[in-house]
This record gives sequence, C-alpha cells and structure tokens, in this order.
Amino acid sequence: MNTIKDAWMMVRKDLRSEKRYLLWSIIFAAYMGGTTGVMMLGREEARSLGPVADFILLMLVPMLGFYFSRRSFKYLTEDSYTRMLAFFRVLPISNGVVLVYRVIQSVLAFAVNGIIFFVIMYCVQETLLDHMRFDHYLAFALTWVGYGLMMTGPYIYFEFSNHGKAYLLSTLIFLVGSVVAAAAVYAAGGNLLVYTVEVSKRWSLLSPAMWGMLLAGVISLVLCSIGTLRRLESRDLV
Repeated sequence: MNTIKDAWMMVRKDLRSEKRYLLWSIIFAAYMGGTTGVMMLGREEARSLGPVADFILLMLVPMLGFYFSRRSFKYLTEDSYTRMLAFFRVLPISNGVVLVYRVIQSVLAFAVNGIIFFVIMYCVQETLLDHMRFDHYLAFALTWVGYGLMMTGPYIYFEFSNHGKAYLLSTLIFLVGSVVAAAAVYAAGGNLLVYTVEVSKRWSLLSPAMWGMLLAGVISLVLCSIGTLRRLESRDLV
C-alpha cells in the first residue's frame, strides 16, 4: 500500500505542475478523435478505407496512454527519462514506486484521453459508427483500449530501459509494425475496424474480442512490469 500511496503522490505532483501540457494532451485527443471520425465520413462500406483506418487506430490508440509533459518533449535532446530515473535513484525512490507511478500515469491518461477520443469520434455523423447503441459502442471502445494497454507495457519497458535515441528507435519500430500489421490484415481480406464494430454490435459487453483484448492488456502490463523492474535493477544510468 505504501508503494501505491507514494506513487500516487508523485502523480499528483506531476498533475499540478504540468497543467499547461495536460491541456494540450486533451486538445490532441479531441483533435485526433475528430480527425479519425471525419476520415470515416460517407463511408457506407468501411472496407473502402483499405488499411488506412486500421493503421490509424493501431498507431493512435496506444498514444492515448500518454500525456504531454516537459519530460516527454525533451526525452531526445536531454535524455529526460534517464535523468528522471537517476534523480529518483538518488532521493532514493524505489524502482517499484517508479514503475507503479508510470502505470498509474498510463491508466489515468487512458481514462481521460480515451473518453475524449472515442466520444468525439462517435459524435461525427454519417460514419459506420452511426446508430450504434451505447453498450455496443462502449464494447467497441474498450476493445481498442485493451489493445492500447497491451502496447503500453512494451512502451514503458523501452522507455525505462533505454536512452533517448534508443527509445526513439523502438517507437519507430512499433510504428512500422502498425503499418505492416494493417497491410497484412488488409491483404488477407480483413479489416480490424469492421471486425471490432461487428463483434461489438453482435455481442455488446459480452464481446469476446473486448474481454480478450482487456485480458491481453492486463497480462502485457504485468509481464512487462516484471521485466521493467528487473531491467531497472541492473541498468546503469550514467
């Protein structure tokens, strides 16, 4: 309990000191939700989007687990994440507290950014999301949030395991992976957006895709957290 309490105190301190950046995070989530919705305007058949919609969702949804901060803007030029870890180690703050602090950040970011993103996207009229019942759309949104959580684990691992340039490289690899995954699904005649919409309409909150992705997200966070803790214990922060 002390670990969670200490981590929450760190999160609260960040929230108080980063208000301007948090506002930009909210604006970004709203903008991307609107942009994604507009991209689907007038599409009676979602497959006509090709792999573009899948790629956008595969790329954007994991980003909902982040919010802008001074640290995130300077991670490449100042290696700010490594400097943060070094600072916490000197205080000292345990690696467990640092990790829980980062996980809480992600969960809060998903809660705020996710609501804004999916509400704005749903409000755009004349898309394939029109006329979805609330429970259907909630299942659709939670399916993609589960995917975002699944990707958050590896992002945290690489964020805490590498210096700025290596972290940038890993991020670019994830981006390329999103392109390849979207293209592969399209080449196989599938469409992730259409599939998640159809499964959500059919099963509502009993959707196997939703529960499967949420479970995968939790497992990914747990396993990557274990790996991150082990990496932090051995990492040289000089």
